[in-house]
Amino acid sequence: MRWILALVIALVVGGCGSPSEPSPTAAGPAGPPATGVCAAIPTIDPNNPPASLPLTRDLTLESKFPTQLDGQPVTGLASGRWIETLCMTGGEASVDAASQALPAGVSLSQVSVASANADVDGNSVTIVAFRVPGGSGSQLLAEVGALSAAIASGEPKFSSTPTTVTAGGKSVSVFTNPADGSNTYLYAGGDTLWLVDSLDQSQADKIFAALP
Repeated sequence: MRWILALVIALVVGGCGSPSEPSPTAAGPAGPPATGVCAAIPTIDPNNPPASLPLTRDLTLESKFPTQLDGQPVTGLASGRWIETLCMTGGEASVDAASQALPAGVSLSQVSVASANADVDGNSVTIVAFRVPGGSGSQLLAEVGALSAAIASGEPKFSSTPTTVTAGGKSVSVFTNPADGSNTYLYAGGDTLWLVDSLDQSQADKIFAALP
């Protein structure tokens, strides 16, 4: 499974563009033993990532991703429990911060995350999705600013007031990052929240038309 999924939280809340994928190498030196909910989940060094990660796939979430976009295959699809990605990259502190920012009635252990890559209008984009089984993606959309502030260091990505646009026939929220002017498109559909960075209108139309 692609190691990049464990870094998807940085893509979502960190205010940066899609991370480049370094060549997989052996895992770096082990840090202090994890405790609490992260005790059974290994941490990783993003600068020296392992070739694979023991993530618990969400096949239902994976099935929501299109297999093609703009005539090109969607690649690198991977999923896992969000708590796994947080433990691997930020440890117990990240788990605590995310848990406190989640909307009432949503447990971090319920939430899964997935990501995939696609070429749209000749440019590479990364599609990220969070799923709350039995819940609603709009629950996470309403709290995305709080989640960003709780997890990301520096200027949070979703501190601006979103605008609402139509993309691919769907009503989509757009946040502009005050740090660099880049945008993120967010769409809540059913039990899933979709996020895609740095799109123009043509790309947004093609991507969101293909999402359920």
